[in-house]
Amino acid sequence: MSFSMNEEPRKLPRFLLALALSAVVHGAWAQDDADTDSDDAQTTEDANDTDLGRVEVTGSLIKRENFTSTSPMQVIDAESQFQAGQLSVADMLQQSTVAAGTTQLNNQFSGFVIQGGTGNETLNLRGLGADRSLVLINGRRPGASGTRGQTGPFDLNAIPDIATQRLEIVLDGSSSIYGSDAIAGVANIITRRSVDQTELTATMEAPFESGGEFYRVGVITGLNFDKGSVMLSAQWDKQEELTIGDRSYLECPQDLYWGTDGQRIDRENRSPVDLSDNGFGCNNLYFNTVLDATGQFGRLVPTADGSTVGPLPGYAPRYSGRYDVDGAAWFEDILDAEFLRSERAINERERSNIYATADYSFDFWGGVDWDAEFLWSNRQTTAEGWRQFFPVVYGAAVGFPYPDDPSYNPPVFGQPVMPYPSNYSADIDFYYFTTGLEGVLPTDNYWSWQAYASYSYSDGSYTNNAILNSQSGDIRFDTSPPRVDYFSPGILGGQDMQQLIDAVGTDVTGNTVYDQFQVTAIMSGELFQLPAGYLASAFGIEYRSFGIDDQPSQASQNSDLWGSTSALVTEGTNDVIEAFGELDIPLLAGMTGFESLDLNVSARAFDYKDGGSDWVWKAGLNWQVTPSIRLRTTAGTSYRAPSLYQLYLGDETSFGDQLGIDPCIDWINSTNDNIRANCAADGIPQDYSGFPSSSALIYSGGGAGNLNPETSDSFTVGMVWTPEFTDLNVSVDYYETTVNDQISSLGASGIVAGCYSGDNFPNAFCNLFTRVPGSDLNRPYNIDEVYDQFVNINKQTIDGVDITATWSGDFDFGTIRLEGNSSFYLENVYELFAPGSVAGFDQTDYVGSVGSPDNVSNFRANLDRHDWTFTYFLQYVSETDQSDFADEITTYFGYADARQDITMDAALYHNLSVFYEQDKWDLLVGINNLFDEEPDFVSSGAGLSRRGNVPVSASQYDLLGRRLWVRLNWRL
Repeated sequence: MSFSMNEEPRKLPRFLLALALSAVVHGAWAQDDADTDSDDAQTTEDANDTDLGRVEVTGSLIKRENFTSTSPMQVIDAESQFQAGQLSVADMLQQSTVAAGTTQLNNQFSGFVIQGGTGNETLNLRGLGADRSLVLINGRRPGASGTRGQTGPFDLNAIPDIATQRLEIVLDGSSSIYGSDAIAGVANIITRRSVDQTELTATMEAPFESGGEFYRVGVITGLNFDKGSVMLSAQWDKQEELTIGDRSYLECPQDLYWGTDGQRIDRENRSPVDLSDNGFGCNNLYFNTVLDATGQFGRLVPTADGSTVGPLPGYAPRYSGRYDVDGAAWFEDILDAEFLRSERAINERERSNIYATADYSFDFWGGVDWDAEFLWSNRQTTAEGWRQFFPVVYGAAVGFPYPDDPSYNPPVFGQPVMPYPSNYSADIDFYYFTTGLEGVLPTDNYWSWQAYASYSYSDGSYTNNAILNSQSGDIRFDTSPPRVDYFSPGILGGQDMQQLIDAVGTDVTGNTVYDQFQVTAIMSGELFQLPAGYLASAFGIEYRSFGIDDQPSQASQNSDLWGSTSALVTEGTNDVIEAFGELDIPLLAGMTGFESLDLNVSARAFDYKDGGSDWVWKAGLNWQVTPSIRLRTTAGTSYRAPSLYQLYLGDETSFGDQLGIDPCIDWINSTNDNIRANCAADGIPQDYSGFPSSSALIYSGGGAGNLNPETSDSFTVGMVWTPEFTDLNVSVDYYETTVNDQISSLGASGIVAGCYSGDNFPNAFCNLFTRVPGSDLNRPYNIDEVYDQFVNINKQTIDGVDITATWSGDFDFGTIRLEGNSSFYLENVYELFAPGSVAGFDQTDYVGSVGSPDNVSNFRANLDRHDWTFTYFLQYVSETDQSDFADEITTYFGYADARQDITMDAALYHNLSVFYEQDKWDLLVGINNLFDEEPDFVSSGAGLSRRGNVPVSASQYDLLGRRLWVRLNWRL
């Protein structure tokens, strides 16, 4: 069932017919599905005399004494999650069942380009993306934080963990209430406001194996007085790095193929270096080889016995054995070295923040309440890894002399492939300040007003070690030949790494500033009384402006970085003015079968400077059938305006190396069946090496003037059962959301790979790049140009079911509390182009694939006995596989009917903790991943980026292993 943003309001009653089938959910941990009060709903301030105890709850603008949301929600108590072993707000949100069913960007994406830069941690609800999951702090919108031009979503690293009280997640489209980005839902982070003593806290987490340790210290203090309160917190924490060498399942990636007899048939490692324990080698990095452009020697690699064939002493042309030709498969290439194990799987991160709140009630104008919040956060992240450096080195003898040294000739004309460090660091300061006033009007019916303003500012610098084109010795970019001998074994093999760094390297630094200003005014009150109660309402206006100024390094702007995309300045501002309203209409009450029946409707109109204008709506029914059975349903539309980086990303004309973007190079040795078939169908020789080569020209940039807002239709229906005979709460919720005109950039390598890895060929991806004809004498078969800009790309549809059950009981020995949350993901379908234009890519359902399990469940059991609390926490991730993207039975280097592992087994993680509390102190001790569950493996041909043999996208799996953690709180 779907609804268009362009439907007229007269069509809204259609969805009310669904009431006969409807049910509603209010999924939560420690939640009470009875009427929400000020203890379990987000409030802009504590209840006081001026507002008569009325509060504003997450998901609504209306202030009222009692409220039951029509939208499905999860409420997460921060202290309960700490006791379950989730030590940060980012962990609590990303590991919730409504988020953990899809890949979450956390601190283990070292070496990957992600939104906001390496180390940025965001929330992706239901797989719709962080751009479509709005994060609030106490009901107000903070701005983005991060580095590089693609800064957009809020960075969860800025949240003060020790000052967080609870998390409230609205799980349907909420743009009519909160504006842009609230397509998948809204996570509202509620902080502690009432603190009347000083509390010191210290936390440590230590894996049983070394690497990945975590430390945190903090203090929180406050003062409550007759008319207000103040609160101040400060914390510092550090996450130590986890290198791939710290865990056996990360340090040695292998092909992982099996024969028809069940035995491993991975290629034998016949190179001089083998650090594996089974003779199959570790495929960490391809280096220490020379690609001969003349074709005489092919690829030269070190020989195991030191013999020489060709111009380089100790090197000879490599030969890769195949089962169909040689009766066995082997490789002679260098793919591993001990120094490569310093690559970080989890980045080193250091964070500090200061957070303060204040509120005060004034006596003028019938009572006016003032509140303010301030947050400063600093994050420093460092990532270390490795990359290849493979410049084109020619000379006079082949007609390509260097202008600065026309007589230079290398021993081999082609590309030496060398290892080079790939390190990155970020230092980000984030500031957020908000202040507001609210009061009650002197009217017969209750009417309140509020106005607040917020400002956030992020200033981040980012540094990485780079290779300068102008010092690279690459004849395509440099007028001088190599400054060190690229063909010496010490440079090719990495032993003389520092010489290479001194010759070609430099550190480059960029800076990103993102700021946001918002002012909002809301009136809320009772219009008039109906037979079933007062018709409540809220109306308001909002203005928001936001801007980005990303200044990449000068070398990047000058296209002087080898192997990296040049980046121009991303600079622009946007603003929006919005008007919105909400009505809560009591239809029936106090009748048999209708304890209450309420209709909630809301709408918001918006007008962006860049991004268009439109309006969205939402309507919901809340039907309390009996005291123990409640049914709810919602339907509506939401929107997301183009992000600043999607509008104003600096136009880039960059160069892509053929080896980096063309899957048809050496396609005969590819483990992807489609690539082999489609490259052959395109007439590309099976031994095509990319030579003679020139870089592909890649056009990319922002889409200002061409992009439309994303729009969405959402529907939820569910039920909640709270029987009177026991303290049980069971809720079930079905949801469906369709996002239209999604904005995305496909990436140069993604475009080319999409063309050749599709089930059908050619397809629409193939229209986004050009290839030089094979008859060209200078660069036959080279990729020529790739067109990669932000575009609106049809739609994404998700649907699924959430189930929650909670129960508590008092016994002589204590109180037992049980809770289970389970999210079943039924569909997550992307349509990249119009159906039929890309056979095999028109509709792709990611549910059940690696990184997108179809079920994620949590279970918790607590026993409270006197001063003790014992907690058992279980996390379940269902089995996933790549069957939609790779065949389990395939051909492996000429071995027919080989089997590869494309399945990740289900995972169960067990956490235990014991909490002991006294008046002045408390101690919490726990073990996470009690049985030391290791992440499962997949084969190299499964179509996934792996670290070791573990897919990077499988963020649901634990990389650290069993670990002990301790928290000590001391109250003064």
